[in-house]
Amino acid sequence: MVEAETAAQVSKLSMQMSILFGIIGVGLLYLAIGISDASNEVKIIWASGLSLTVAFMFLVIWTMARDSILSRERELRRKLMP
Repeated sequence: MVEAETAAQVSKLSMQMSILFGIIGVGLLYLAIGISDASNEVKIIWASGLSLTVAFMFLVIWTMARDSILSRERELRRKLMP
């Protein structure tokens, strides 16, 4: 059986790596938009779409994390109440 501390460390490391690769990926997408042969108007539309997509993904992740925390708190309150 895996120790809880080791599992927590692996989970934390995987989250950090996911964040790092996400930031690098989005940065490379902006770089690709910037150096493309498209007109400036098209570049602005692409960058705006990418920004809105990233913002929407953060909103979805934040909502899922908040719901998870609220669910855990409700579970703890239910266990503590007789």
